[in-house]
Amino acid sequence: MTAAQHRKTFDIFARVKRGDQLAHIGTVEAENEELAKVYASYTYDEEDWVEMVVVDRSELVWVRKPKWLFA
Repeated sequence: MTAAQHRKTFDIFARVKRGDQLAHIGTVEAENEELAKVYASYTYDEEDWVEMVVVDRSELVWVRKPKWLFA
């Protein structure tokens, strides 16, 4: 298997200042959490985020999940 076959999708959430809502700002693909943090930090550096979180998409627990247009 190649490295690309071991990549996972990580969702990125962040907030600009305390009290702001945690917002989904994008995704990165990486082999592990450590690389996902590095990729997220460099990819989404346009703001001075006070908090940023990477979450392995496979770990999300859906309460309601929309039917995607292109699924």
